[in-house]
Amino acid sequence: MRNPFSAKNRPSLVAAAIIVLTLSGCDSAEPPLSRQPLSTGSILAAQTNGHFTLVAPGNGPVQVWQQGDAAPLYQWHQGKETDPVVLLAISPDGHTAATATEQTVAVWSLESGQNLGFYSLAHTLRALSLADSGQALLLGYHSGEVEFVELNSGRRLLFLGHDDVINSLDLSANGQYALSASQDGRVIFWQTANAAMLADWQHENSVNLVTLDQGGRYAFSADAQGQGQVHRLPGGELQAQLEVPARGQTFVSARIDAARNRLATGGTARRLDLWQLSDGAHLKQWQVGLHTQLRPASAMVYSVAFTAPDQLYSASSAGLAETWTITNREHHDE
Repeated sequence: MRNPFSAKNRPSLVAAAIIVLTLSGCDSAEPPLSRQPLSTGSILAAQTNGHFTLVAPGNGPVQVWQQGDAAPLYQWHQGKETDPVVLLAISPDGHTAATATEQTVAVWSLESGQNLGFYSLAHTLRALSLADSGQALLLGYHSGEVEFVELNSGRRLLFLGHDDVINSLDLSANGQYALSASQDGRVIFWQTANAAMLADWQHENSVNLVTLDQGGRYAFSADAQGQGQVHRLPGGELQAQLEVPARGQTFVSARIDAARNRLATGGTARRLDLWQLSDGAHLKQWQVGLHTQLRPASAMVYSVAFTAPDQLYSASSAGLAETWTITNREHHDE
Protein backbone atom coordinates (compact mmCIF):
# COMPACT_ATOMS: atom_id res chain seq x y z
CA MET A 1 0.00 0.00 0.00
CA ARG A 2 1.31 3.45 -0.86
CA ASN A 3 1.52 6.14 1.78
CA PRO A 4 -0.70 8.95 0.44
CA PHE A 5 1.06 11.48 2.69
CA SER A 6 4.53 10.85 1.24
CA ALA A 7 5.92 13.60 -0.93
CA LYS A 8 7.25 10.92 -3.29
CA ASN A 9 5.39 7.87 -4.53
CA ARG A 10 7.45 5.09 -3.03
CA PRO A 11 6.18 1.64 -2.12
CA SER A 12 5.73 1.37 1.63
CA LEU A 13 7.50 -1.43 3.42
CA VAL A 14 5.48 -4.07 5.18
CA ALA A 15 6.72 -4.38 8.73
CA ALA A 16 7.91 -7.85 9.68
CA ALA A 17 6.72 -7.38 13.21
CA ILE A 18 4.47 -5.04 15.15
CA ILE A 19 5.06 -4.43 18.81
CA VAL A 20 1.86 -4.85 20.75
CA LEU A 21 1.97 -3.22 24.12
CA THR A 22 0.37 -4.87 27.08
CA LEU A 23 0.92 -3.31 30.42
CA SER A 24 0.35 -4.49 33.95
CA GLY A 25 -3.00 -3.01 34.90
CA CYS A 26 -4.98 -0.31 33.12
CA ASP A 27 -4.66 2.46 35.68
CA SER A 28 -1.53 3.79 37.29
CA ALA A 29 -0.61 6.28 39.98
CA GLU A 30 3.07 5.97 39.14
CA PRO A 31 5.01 9.25 38.98
CA PRO A 32 6.41 10.60 35.72
CA LEU A 33 9.98 9.91 34.71
CA SER A 34 10.55 13.68 34.61
CA ARG A 35 8.54 16.87 35.16
CA GLN A 36 9.23 20.29 33.66
CA PRO A 37 7.36 23.39 34.94
CA LEU A 38 6.28 25.59 32.02
CA SER A 39 4.35 28.14 34.06
CA THR A 40 3.67 29.20 37.63
CA GLY A 41 -0.05 28.74 37.05
CA SER A 42 -2.59 27.38 34.63
CA ILE A 43 -2.22 28.03 30.89
CA LEU A 44 -4.70 28.60 28.09
CA ALA A 45 -3.17 26.29 25.45
CA ALA A 46 -0.13 24.11 24.78
CA GLN A 47 1.21 22.09 21.86
CA THR A 48 4.17 19.71 21.93
CA ASN A 49 6.06 17.35 19.65
CA GLY A 50 8.20 16.09 22.53
CA HIS A 51 11.15 18.34 21.68
CA PHE A 52 9.50 21.76 21.43
CA THR A 53 6.52 22.81 23.54
CA LEU A 54 4.50 25.95 22.77
CA VAL A 55 2.72 27.55 25.72
CA ALA A 56 0.00 30.22 25.53
CA PRO A 57 -0.43 31.69 29.02
CA GLY A 58 -3.55 33.67 28.13
CA ASN A 59 -1.83 37.02 28.61
CA GLY A 60 1.64 37.87 27.47
CA PRO A 61 3.77 36.27 24.74
CA VAL A 62 3.70 32.66 23.59
CA GLN A 63 6.63 30.80 25.12
CA VAL A 64 8.64 28.13 23.30
CA TRP A 65 10.33 25.55 25.51
CA GLN A 66 12.79 22.80 24.70
CA GLN A 67 12.46 19.59 26.67
CA GLY A 68 14.42 19.79 29.94
CA ASP A 69 15.29 23.51 29.76
CA ALA A 70 14.81 25.75 32.80
CA ALA A 71 13.72 28.78 30.75
CA PRO A 72 11.92 29.43 27.45
CA LEU A 73 13.96 29.33 24.25
CA TYR A 74 11.80 32.01 22.56
CA GLN A 75 9.01 34.39 23.47
CA TRP A 76 6.69 35.42 20.64
CA HIS A 77 4.48 38.52 20.70
CA GLN A 78 1.48 38.61 18.38
CA GLY A 79 -0.74 41.62 17.78
CA LYS A 80 -2.47 43.31 20.67
CA GLU A 81 -1.82 41.97 24.16
CA THR A 82 -5.58 42.14 24.76
CA ASP A 83 -6.14 39.46 22.07
CA PRO A 84 -5.01 36.17 23.62
CA VAL A 85 -3.42 33.45 21.52
CA VAL A 86 -5.85 30.52 21.66
CA LEU A 87 -4.55 28.11 18.98
CA LEU A 88 -1.10 26.58 18.51
CA ALA A 89 0.37 24.22 15.90
CA ILE A 90 3.75 22.59 15.20
CA SER A 91 4.58 21.24 11.75
CA PRO A 92 5.11 17.45 11.61
CA ASP A 93 8.80 17.92 10.77
CA GLY A 94 9.27 20.19 13.81
CA HIS A 95 10.75 23.09 11.83
CA THR A 96 7.92 25.61 12.03
CA ALA A 97 5.04 26.65 14.26
CA ALA A 98 1.84 28.66 14.00
CA THR A 99 0.10 30.73 16.65
CA ALA A 100 -3.35 32.26 16.34
CA THR A 101 -5.85 34.54 17.99
CA GLU A 102 -9.45 34.43 16.78
CA GLN A 103 -8.60 36.99 14.08
CA THR A 104 -4.87 36.63 13.28
CA VAL A 105 -2.32 33.91 12.46
CA ALA A 106 1.46 34.08 12.72
CA VAL A 107 3.98 31.54 11.37
CA TRP A 108 7.38 31.13 13.05
CA SER A 109 10.66 29.31 12.57
CA LEU A 110 11.45 26.92 15.43
CA GLU A 111 15.07 26.84 14.28
CA SER A 112 15.71 30.59 14.59
CA GLY A 113 12.66 31.91 16.44
CA GLN A 114 12.03 34.41 13.62
CA ASN A 115 8.58 35.37 12.37
CA LEU A 116 7.87 34.03 8.85
CA GLY A 117 4.52 35.71 8.26
CA PHE A 118 1.55 37.44 9.86
CA TYR A 119 -2.01 37.22 8.49
CA SER A 120 -5.27 38.95 9.39
CA LEU A 121 -8.45 36.91 8.99
CA ALA A 122 -11.91 37.97 7.85
CA HIS A 123 -13.70 35.29 9.89
CA THR A 124 -13.50 33.97 13.45
CA LEU A 125 -10.94 31.16 13.64
CA ARG A 126 -11.75 27.92 15.46
CA ALA A 127 -9.03 25.42 14.42
CA LEU A 128 -5.55 25.45 12.93
CA SER A 129 -3.01 23.02 11.40
CA LEU A 130 0.34 23.37 9.64
CA ALA A 131 2.20 21.32 6.99
CA ASP A 132 5.92 20.53 6.94
CA SER A 133 8.26 23.56 6.87
CA GLY A 134 5.26 25.86 7.08
CA GLN A 135 4.48 25.34 3.40
CA ALA A 136 0.71 25.38 4.00
CA LEU A 137 -1.90 26.32 6.59
CA LEU A 138 -5.32 24.82 7.22
CA LEU A 139 -7.80 27.16 8.90
CA GLY A 140 -11.22 26.19 10.28
CA TYR A 141 -13.81 28.92 10.84
CA HIS A 142 -16.90 29.51 12.94
CA SER A 143 -18.81 29.90 9.68
CA GLY A 144 -18.25 26.21 8.84
CA GLU A 145 -15.76 26.96 6.08
CA VAL A 146 -12.25 25.47 5.94
CA GLU A 147 -9.50 27.37 4.13
CA PHE A 148 -6.33 25.82 2.76
CA VAL A 149 -3.50 28.28 2.07
CA GLU A 150 -0.17 27.59 0.33
CA LEU A 151 2.07 30.19 1.92
CA ASN A 152 4.77 30.22 -0.78
CA SER A 153 2.50 30.53 -3.81
CA GLY A 154 -0.45 32.25 -2.14
CA ARG A 155 -2.91 29.69 -3.57
CA ARG A 156 -6.09 29.44 -1.54
CA LEU A 157 -8.85 26.84 -1.57
CA LEU A 158 -12.12 27.15 0.33
CA PHE A 159 -13.69 23.85 1.38
CA LEU A 160 -17.48 24.04 1.82
CA GLY A 161 -18.28 20.46 2.80
CA HIS A 162 -19.46 21.31 6.34
CA ASP A 163 -22.75 22.85 7.45
CA ASP A 164 -21.77 23.75 11.02
CA VAL A 165 -19.01 25.32 13.10
CA ILE A 166 -15.56 23.78 12.56
CA ASN A 167 -14.27 22.36 15.85
CA SER A 168 -11.08 20.55 14.85
CA LEU A 169 -8.89 19.73 11.86
CA ASP A 170 -5.55 18.25 10.83
CA LEU A 171 -3.32 18.52 7.78
CA SER A 172 -0.96 15.91 6.34
CA ALA A 173 2.77 16.62 6.44
CA ASN A 174 2.93 17.24 2.68
CA GLY A 175 -0.17 19.43 2.76
CA GLN A 176 -2.09 17.30 0.28
CA TYR A 177 -4.74 15.82 2.60
CA ALA A 178 -7.01 17.36 5.23
CA LEU A 179 -9.24 16.01 7.98
CA SER A 180 -11.94 18.33 9.33
CA ALA A 181 -14.76 18.00 11.86
CA SER A 182 -17.79 20.12 12.66
CA GLN A 183 -20.16 20.67 15.53
CA ASP A 184 -22.87 18.57 13.89
CA GLY A 185 -20.67 15.47 14.27
CA ARG A 186 -19.50 15.15 10.67
CA VAL A 187 -15.87 14.25 9.87
CA ILE A 188 -14.50 14.59 6.32
CA PHE A 189 -11.20 13.42 4.79
CA TRP A 190 -10.44 15.39 1.63
CA GLN A 191 -7.79 16.49 -0.87
CA THR A 192 -6.44 20.03 -0.74
CA ALA A 193 -5.65 20.11 -4.47
CA ASN A 194 -9.29 20.15 -5.53
CA ALA A 195 -11.46 19.80 -2.35
CA ALA A 196 -12.48 16.28 -3.44
CA MET A 197 -13.93 14.29 -0.54
CA LEU A 198 -12.30 10.89 -0.09
CA ALA A 199 -14.22 9.69 2.98
CA ASP A 200 -16.63 10.92 5.64
CA TRP A 201 -18.26 9.56 8.78
CA GLN A 202 -20.78 10.72 11.34
CA HIS A 203 -20.65 10.87 15.15
CA GLU A 204 -23.82 11.06 17.23
CA ASN A 205 -22.51 14.13 19.06
CA SER A 206 -20.42 17.19 18.28
CA VAL A 207 -16.85 16.24 17.29
CA ASN A 208 -14.19 18.13 19.25
CA LEU A 209 -11.00 16.36 18.10
CA VAL A 210 -9.54 14.85 14.91
CA THR A 211 -5.99 13.61 14.30
CA LEU A 212 -4.24 12.11 11.27
CA ASP A 213 -1.67 9.34 11.28
CA GLN A 214 1.17 10.93 9.34
CA GLY A 215 1.91 7.51 7.82
CA GLY A 216 -1.34 7.86 5.91
CA ARG A 217 -3.10 4.78 7.29
CA TYR A 218 -5.43 5.96 10.07
CA ALA A 219 -7.49 8.85 11.45
CA PHE A 220 -8.82 9.36 14.96
CA SER A 221 -11.94 11.36 15.84
CA ALA A 222 -13.66 11.96 19.18
CA ASP A 223 -16.91 13.60 20.22
CA ALA A 224 -18.04 15.68 23.17
CA GLN A 225 -19.39 12.64 25.03
CA GLY A 226 -16.05 10.80 25.21
CA GLN A 227 -16.63 8.46 22.27
CA GLY A 228 -13.57 7.93 20.07
CA GLN A 229 -13.20 6.21 16.71
CA VAL A 230 -10.24 4.98 14.67
CA HIS A 231 -10.86 4.88 10.89
CA ARG A 232 -8.74 3.41 8.12
CA LEU A 233 -7.60 5.68 5.32
CA PRO A 234 -8.19 6.54 2.60
CA GLY A 235 -11.61 4.85 2.59
CA GLY A 236 -12.74 5.80 6.09
CA GLU A 237 -13.74 2.29 7.24
CA LEU A 238 -14.24 1.97 11.01
CA GLN A 239 -11.27 0.19 12.59
CA ALA A 240 -11.96 0.51 16.34
CA GLN A 241 -14.09 2.33 18.89
CA LEU A 242 -12.80 3.87 22.13
CA GLU A 243 -14.65 5.13 25.15
CA VAL A 244 -13.32 7.16 28.06
CA PRO A 245 -13.93 4.89 31.08
CA ALA A 246 -15.26 7.68 33.32
CA ARG A 247 -18.59 9.34 32.54
CA GLY A 248 -18.40 13.03 31.73
CA GLN A 249 -14.74 12.99 30.65
CA THR A 250 -13.69 13.74 27.09
CA PHE A 251 -10.70 13.50 24.74
CA VAL A 252 -8.67 16.69 24.31
CA SER A 253 -5.58 15.56 22.37
CA ALA A 254 -4.27 12.49 20.54
CA ARG A 255 -1.21 11.07 18.80
CA ILE A 256 -1.13 8.00 16.54
CA ASP A 257 1.89 5.67 16.33
CA ALA A 258 0.78 3.18 13.68
CA ALA A 259 4.19 1.51 13.43
CA ARG A 260 3.84 0.29 17.02
CA ASN A 261 0.06 -0.23 16.91
CA ARG A 262 -0.75 2.37 19.53
CA LEU A 263 -2.64 5.58 20.16
CA ALA A 264 -2.04 8.05 22.98
CA THR A 265 -4.79 10.40 24.13
CA GLY A 266 -5.00 13.25 26.60
CA GLY A 267 -8.25 14.20 28.22
CA THR A 268 -10.06 16.11 30.91
CA ALA A 269 -9.70 15.23 34.62
CA ARG A 270 -5.91 14.75 34.26
CA ARG A 271 -6.26 11.67 32.02
CA LEU A 272 -3.42 10.39 29.86
CA ASP A 273 -4.24 7.09 28.16
CA LEU A 274 -2.62 4.51 25.92
CA TRP A 275 -4.72 2.37 23.56
CA GLN A 276 -4.13 -0.42 21.08
CA LEU A 277 -4.76 1.08 17.65
CA SER A 278 -5.98 -2.06 15.90
CA ASP A 279 -8.92 -2.83 18.22
CA GLY A 280 -9.24 0.09 20.67
CA ALA A 281 -8.18 -1.94 23.71
CA HIS A 282 -7.32 0.27 26.69
CA LEU A 283 -3.75 -0.46 27.78
CA LYS A 284 -2.71 2.13 30.34
CA GLN A 285 -3.83 5.24 32.17
CA TRP A 286 -1.80 7.87 34.02
CA GLN A 287 -2.77 11.04 35.87
CA VAL A 288 -0.82 14.16 34.99
CA GLY A 289 0.47 16.43 37.73
CA LEU A 290 -1.03 19.51 39.33
CA HIS A 291 0.04 22.79 40.81
CA THR A 292 -1.15 22.30 44.38
CA GLN A 293 -2.15 25.95 44.77
CA LEU A 294 -4.56 25.81 41.83
CA ARG A 295 -8.27 25.34 42.44
CA PRO A 296 -10.12 23.40 41.25
CA ALA A 297 -7.47 20.69 41.50
CA SER A 298 -7.70 19.28 37.98
CA ALA A 299 -6.10 19.65 34.56
CA MET A 300 -6.64 18.99 30.87
CA VAL A 301 -3.95 17.26 28.81
CA TYR A 302 -3.57 19.69 25.92
CA SER A 303 -1.00 17.74 23.89
CA VAL A 304 0.78 14.36 23.79
CA ALA A 305 3.74 12.97 21.83
CA PHE A 306 5.75 9.77 21.60
CA THR A 307 9.39 10.70 22.22
CA ALA A 308 10.86 7.16 22.17
CA PRO A 309 9.53 3.61 21.79
CA ASP A 310 9.16 3.48 25.59
CA GLN A 311 8.36 7.11 26.41
CA LEU A 312 5.35 9.41 26.19
CA TYR A 313 5.39 13.17 26.70
CA SER A 314 2.46 15.33 27.85
CA ALA A 315 1.72 19.04 28.30
CA SER A 316 -1.24 20.05 30.43
CA SER A 317 -3.29 23.07 31.47
CA ALA A 318 -1.52 22.94 34.84
CA GLY A 319 1.58 24.29 33.09
CA LEU A 320 3.53 21.05 33.40
CA ALA A 321 5.34 18.97 30.78
CA GLU A 322 5.92 15.37 31.89
CA THR A 323 7.64 12.26 30.54
CA TRP A 324 6.06 8.86 31.15
CA THR A 325 7.46 5.35 30.81
CA ILE A 326 5.75 2.78 28.57
CA THR A 327 6.60 -0.84 29.34
CA ASN A 328 6.76 -3.39 26.49
CA ARG A 329 5.53 -6.81 27.58
CA GLU A 330 5.36 -8.93 24.45
CA HIS A 331 5.93 -8.89 20.70
CA HIS A 332 3.55 -10.31 18.09
CA ASP A 333 4.74 -11.27 14.62
CA GLU A 334 2.64 -10.42 11.63
